[in-house]
Amino acid sequence: MDTRTKLFGSLLIIALISCGIWATQQTSTQSSAETNISVNSQNYPDFSWTYVHQDGEMTIGSGQSQDWNKLKSQGNPYKTDYLWVKTAGKAYVITKPDLVNQVKEAVRTMQLQGEKMQRLGEQMQVKGDAISAETSKLLINLASSEKDTEVNAQIESLGESMEVMGKEMEQLGQVQQELANVAEKQVFELAQNAIKRGDATLAP
Repeated sequence: MDTRTKLFGSLLIIALISCGIWATQQTSTQSSAETNISVNSQNYPDFSWTYVHQDGEMTIGSGQSQDWNKLKSQGNPYKTDYLWVKTAGKAYVITKPDLVNQVKEAVRTMQLQGEKMQRLGEQMQVKGDAISAETSKLLINLASSEKDTEVNAQIESLGESMEVMGKEMEQLGQVQQELANVAEKQVFELAQNAIKRGDATLAP
């Protein structure tokens, strides 16, 4: 493989890294203590939900961004952890501690998986930055007609490491989707049952 081919391959890797990191950050962003995950529901397109902490922090949920922003701006008027849901065009609030704890348990495994993806994404970002730096060196050397086998070797090594982490991220993502499907099913059923029993109140 010649220098130009290696360079093209490295630049392609950098482009893929950017896409991968973006997807990881959309799936998982860290708060001070827990993982914030935004799940785009495919199984329940007319059902939205958000878990809101007593301090107003929202750590997990799915649905429309305008609903998320509204909840974020109003803080937490209930002064306790609660579940906000929207179904059939109506928004409800569930504050009963036993039901809220069930939601928390339902999403715990998915949150832990999201944290794994976050950590791996950070490692990939470091590798991506290193590849970008080494590629810049190579471009300078190519412009001056100099060859730098050490830089080429470093880029190739980083690229191989990135490929391994990329496969790991893909596997984590598959597991994450499975966990998300299970968790959302549990939250959906819990919310519907709470509404039927009268354990959910209409949100203002």
